Amino acid sequence: MTEELDAVVFDAGKTLWDFKYGADELFSQALQRQGISADRTRLSALVKEAERRFDEHYSKVDDPGQEKPIWVEFGSFVLDGLGVAADRERFTDDCSEIFGKAVDDVSNWKAYPDAIPTLDALRARGFRLGMISNASELARRVLRNLDMERRFDFVVISSEVGMRKPSPEIFRMAMRQAGVHPHRALYVGDRLAIDVKGARRAGMQAVLIDREDIYPDADAIRIKDLNGLTRFL
Repeated sequence: MTEELDAVVFDAGKTLWDFKYGADELFSQALQRQGISADRTRLSALVKEAERRFDEHYSKVDDPGQEKPIWVEFGSFVLDGLGVAADRERFTDDCSEIFGKAVDDVSNWKAYPDAIPTLDALRARGFRLGMISNASELARRVLRNLDMERRFDFVVISSEVGMRKPSPEIFRMAMRQAGVHPHRALYVGDRLAIDVKGARRAGMQAVLIDREDIYPDADAIRIKDLNGLTRFL
């Protein structure tokens, strides 16, 4: 694949970096506010199953303001699986509040250990590097805080360009910025419907990074971490 590629493009969250608190931790804190203690192993398994179940639903969201109904369904699925008698509306609101208080603090976003070494290794081999993310301006601040921004030739943030993945146009826009034909670029992301299918529709090659084994049966090239890219590049 190496001789066919000029650029490698990455998603951000769950690909290059992760939030300090996982969804299971946020859900557990929200339940504790209602005096409910959940089995963390079961909770983690249900969150993974919900990620698979709502993958396609999430890909149809055109505006961040439309995400709440999906997260309500997501949370209800988890609560049903736990079999707990929680106030659903309060649970959703508490999750939003807990996440909202922590998300804007860039120190709560941590680079995966394999992220910067991978970017530097690919740069040394002459690839153009880019990032395409469904995100707000927070992504820019996280990039700078993690010392990643200077490692990219181009960065496309959905809130800045007015379109979101999986729209093929956001991928094509990035390719125009990079001066690279889509067929000569590889996209690496953690969501099957948003990242892999979106990139494919734009004419790019794609690899699914599945750090948490959410998509074991995915119809895609799947890697467990960024070190796995060496098998294809």
